[in-house]
Amino acid sequence: MSLSSMLSISASGMNAAATRLEASAGNIANVRSSGPLPDASGATTAYAPVTVTQSDVRGGGVAARIVQAADPYVAAYDPASPDADDKGMVAAPNVDMAGELVNVMTARLSYQASAKTMKVANDMLKTTLDAFS
Repeated sequence: MSLSSMLSISASGMNAAATRLEASAGNIANVRSSGPLPDASGATTAYAPVTVTQSDVRGGGVAARIVQAADPYVAAYDPASPDADDKGMVAAPNVDMAGELVNVMTARLSYQASAKTMKVANDMLKTTLDAFS
C-alpha cells in the first residue's frame, strides 16, 4: 500500500466521521420539533431524522452519505401546538437520543483514528524523504 493511498483512505474516514457527526447533530438539534401529522400523501413539514449509509470504495476507504431514516415520525400528544390535529396529535421526529449520543462518540473516535493514521503516514513519508537526503 502506498503512502498516498494511506492518506486517501484516512481522509475518506475523516469525511465519513464528519458526515456521521453532521447527521447526529441535526437529529439532536431537532429532537423537540414537531409538525402536522402526515396527510394521505405522506407529506408533512415535520423534521425528518436522518441516518448515514456507509460503503466501501474501490481501492480503499469509505464513502458516507446522509439519507432519511426509516420510520421518521411518531405521533405525539401536544394539544398546545399549532400543528396539532383535532385530537391534539402532532408528528414528532423519531429520534433515539441514546443512539444519537453513541453516534457522536463513534464519529469522534473514528475521526481521531483516521487522523492518527494520516499522521503516521505523513511521518513515514518524512522519514523516507530524510533517508534520501
